[in-house]
Amino acid sequence: MRHCFLCTICCSMLLLAACQNSNTPLDADTRERIDSISNAQIKVSLIELDSVCLAAQKTTLPLLVDSIKKIRLFEIEQQLKTIPK
Repeated sequence: MRHCFLCTICCSMLLLAACQNSNTPLDADTRERIDSISNAQIKVSLIELDSVCLAAQKTTLPLLVDSIKKIRLFEIEQQLKTIPK
């Protein structure tokens, strides 16, 4: 949540800076700072995303597999009931 807040602040500052004069290109130092901030935020986001995916894989995936298996077993039982003996 803190990272989202920081990203919002950075984006707001960039937008405010962009409102000054749109005809002036960004200097090398500004582009480098933007790249550094972006790269740092991307690294943090990837780490958070990986941890969320791992947690979901350990908790949600087994539940989904179990429910799919139960449904499939029920379908097989229903099909077996229709076969004449």
